Amino acid sequence: MDNKVDNIQWIIQKNLTNRSDIQFLKSSFEKLGITYQEIDVIPFSPVLPDFDKERKTIFYGSLTLGNLVMQDELLSQGLFMDYAAFSMENYFRKWSNHMLNYGAVVTSFHDLMKMDFEKETLLFIRPDDDSKSFSGEVKEFGEISSWYDKLKMFDNTNLSPTSRIVVSKPYNIKYEWRLWIVRKKVVAASRYRENFQLSKQRGCPMEVTMFAEERCQEYTPADVFVMDVCLCGNEYFIVECGCLNAAGFYDADIEAIVFSVSEYFAEMQTI
Repeated sequence: MDNKVDNIQWIIQKNLTNRSDIQFLKSSFEKLGITYQEIDVIPFSPVLPDFDKERKTIFYGSLTLGNLVMQDELLSQGLFMDYAAFSMENYFRKWSNHMLNYGAVVTSFHDLMKMDFEKETLLFIRPDDDSKSFSGEVKEFGEISSWYDKLKMFDNTNLSPTSRIVVSKPYNIKYEWRLWIVRKKVVAASRYRENFQLSKQRGCPMEVTMFAEERCQEYTPADVFVMDVCLCGNEYFIVECGCLNAAGFYDADIEAIVFSVSEYFAEMQTI
């Protein structure tokens, strides 16, 4: 890369991060001539580890790292995250029936318990936001009820009876892909699931890229983000979007992601 990236750096969390991803990241930084530093983030610590704050910084790591960065207005420029934008409720408003779970109920655990479901009814449940407080999954209503009883008993700062959740009927999904998007263009992609089983493969069909970029012409939650797309029946749908700074890479081209994100970020610093 040219010298436009001389004044930026990446900070990557070396604990709680996939080791092979770290190695691919480091190789990409070195090949592209981008400064980087590894840090350890202490779980539940209210303080960021020391690093060179003179450079404009892009961060990659856990949500704990992201939450600490968000507390500093200047540092948060390198965290491509807006909690209001990165929510299923917002996606439903912006993309409507292009969302897999469009028409789903956005509610809370507390209010869900008031709904009239048989114990054996299967429901897909996931957080409304991008907090990763639990993984989206299919559960019987009776299981969710038992989970709710436990939430009432324990003080969990990430999850509570009033946490916003999305609830819908289960869907039969054939494939799922993660796409890395910079300025409305797909810069990398990886399949990550086939028939609900982990199945990593670099790239995605051209139709998936076209679908994603068409949606980006309608709306994007950020200039830099990840979008998960699925094939359900014969149609493509958006599953969810997420903050690139904490998204797993699966089998994506990490060098292409580093190049595109770094170039974008460096250009933003000159405006």
